[in-house]
Amino acid sequence: MLFNSVEFFIFLPTVVVIFFLLPYKWRWGWLLASSVFFFTYFYYSTYIPGRNPVLYYMLVAFSLLSVIVVDYYIAIMIQQGKNAGSGNQKLLLFIGIAYTLLLLFVFKYFNFFNQSIAQIASFFRLNYPATVLNLIVPVGISYYTFHSISYLIDVYRGTVPPERHLGIFALYILFFPKIVAGPIERPQRLMKQFHEKQDFDYRRTVDGLQLMAWGFFKKIVVADRAAIVANEVFNDPQGYLGVYLIIASLCFIFQVYCDFSGYSDIAIGMAQLMGIRLSDNFKRPYLSRSIPELWRRWHITLIAWLRDYVYIPMGGNRVAPWRWQYNIMVVFILSGIWHGANWTFIIWAALNGLYSLASIWTRSLRKSIVSLIRLNRLPKLHNAVRIAITFLLFTFAGIFFRANTTADGFYIVSHLFSGFDKLFNILRMMDYEKLKSFLVIHNKVTFLGFAKPTFLPEMITLALTLLIWAAIEIIQEKSTRRLRDIIAEKAWYVRWLLYLGMLFVLVYLGVFSNQQFIYFKF
Repeated sequence: MLFNSVEFFIFLPTVVVIFFLLPYKWRWGWLLASSVFFFTYFYYSTYIPGRNPVLYYMLVAFSLLSVIVVDYYIAIMIQQGKNAGSGNQKLLLFIGIAYTLLLLFVFKYFNFFNQSIAQIASFFRLNYPATVLNLIVPVGISYYTFHSISYLIDVYRGTVPPERHLGIFALYILFFPKIVAGPIERPQRLMKQFHEKQDFDYRRTVDGLQLMAWGFFKKIVVADRAAIVANEVFNDPQGYLGVYLIIASLCFIFQVYCDFSGYSDIAIGMAQLMGIRLSDNFKRPYLSRSIPELWRRWHITLIAWLRDYVYIPMGGNRVAPWRWQYNIMVVFILSGIWHGANWTFIIWAALNGLYSLASIWTRSLRKSIVSLIRLNRLPKLHNAVRIAITFLLFTFAGIFFRANTTADGFYIVSHLFSGFDKLFNILRMMDYEKLKSFLVIHNKVTFLGFAKPTFLPEMITLALTLLIWAAIEIIQEKSTRRLRDIIAEKAWYVRWLLYLGMLFVLVYLGVFSNQQFIYFKF
C-alpha cells in the first residue's frame, strides 16, 4: 500500500481511530494486525502475474517471519547465557546475524554476485554457469535486516534487555510507518514506546498532520513532477544532448531528496498521530558546506547505524590515519551495497567516499587558497560557494545512483557538455529558429516526458514549487524554532488559511500517478 494512494487515506484514519478506542492492553495487537495487513496488501497490490502466487507469498512470509522468530529466541538465549556464565553468547550472536544476512544475500544479492563472478570468469575465459534465482526481493528487507541486527548486538552489549513479548518484538520489526523505508530505529528507542500508554493529544495530532502534509508536498508536487523528466532522460540517455542530461541530473537530485525525505516526514507524522516518536532522517542536507557534513544530514538513521555497528567497531578515527581513511571508505562502499545489488550504487558510494577522503587530504590546501583570495573575509559568500560545490559534487555522484547501468552512467558523465559548442554559437548569433530547432527533440512525441503543450507550464510549476521548498528549507535552517511551532502560535484563521492553501496545492498541483517511493526498492 503506497502512502500516496486512496487506499492509504482510508487505512490510516481507521487505524488511528480504532487505536485510541481500544483499551491500552490491546493496542499493540491492533498495531501488529494493521502492520501485517499493510505489508500483505502491499504485496497483493504489486503481485506480478505469471508467478506462482502460493510460492510467491510463502517466500515473502518466510523471509520476514523467520527473522522475527529466530532473532526473538536467540536474543533470549544470549541473555540466559550471560546469566549462566556459559560463554556462548558470541556464537549465538554470530548465528543470529549470519542467518539474517544469509536471507538478505539470497533474496537481494545472490544473482548480482553470481553474475559478477561469471563476468570475471568470462574475462579469464573460464566456464562458470551463472545460475539465476527467480526470486522477488521482499520490500524493506534491507531495513528490517538492520533492525534485527541492531537488536541482537544491543542485547549482546547489554544496552537493551531481550524483549520477552513476541508480539511486541514482531511489532518492532513490522511497524507499518517504517517497515518499508525506515527510519532505522534502535530497539531501546522504539520498543519501549509500544509498552507505554499513549493518550490522544490534539496538539500532537495537528503537528503530525502538518508534517505529513509537508511530506506529501515534497513527494507528489515536487518529486513526482521532477521524476517525469529524470525518468524520461535516464531511460534513454543516448537520445538527449548534454543540456538535457544536466537538467535530468538536477531533476533527479531534487527528486530523490524530496521523495525520500517526504516519505520520512509522512512516516514520522503518521506514527506521531498514535503517540509513537520516530527518529528524524534528514536535516536539510543540500545546505551542507562539505560532503562529510552532507552525510551527517542525509539518511541520518542509516549513517548512525553504520557508524555504531561498523565504523566504530573497526576502530573509527582512533587508529592510524591510513586505517581511519580505510574505515571511511569501507563504510561508504557498504552503504552503496546496502542500497542495491548493482555496480551503479557501488560507484556512487565510492565517489562519495573519495569526496570525503579528498576533503581530509586537501584541508590545508583549501584553507590556503581561501586565505590567498581573501574569501574568508566574506563568510556569507564563502559559505554559498561551499554549499554550491558540495551540491554539485553530490549531483554528479547521483548520476550513477539513478543510471540504469554503469554504461549509461559513464555515457551521461562523458556527454554532459555535448552540443554546448553549437548552442553557444547559436546564442551568439541570436538565431531563434536555429535555437528552437537545436533544442527540440524531433524523434519524441513528448518533451522531457511531458506532452508538448503542457511542457512549459509543468516546468514552471516545478521551478516555482522548488523555490517554495528551498525557501522553507532556508528559513528552517536559520530559525531556532520549528516552522510548525511558529504556525501553531498564529490566529486560527491564519492557520486555516495556510491549511486550505496547502490542500489546494496538493490537490491541484500534485502528480497523482501513484509513483512508488524511490527507497521502497531498498
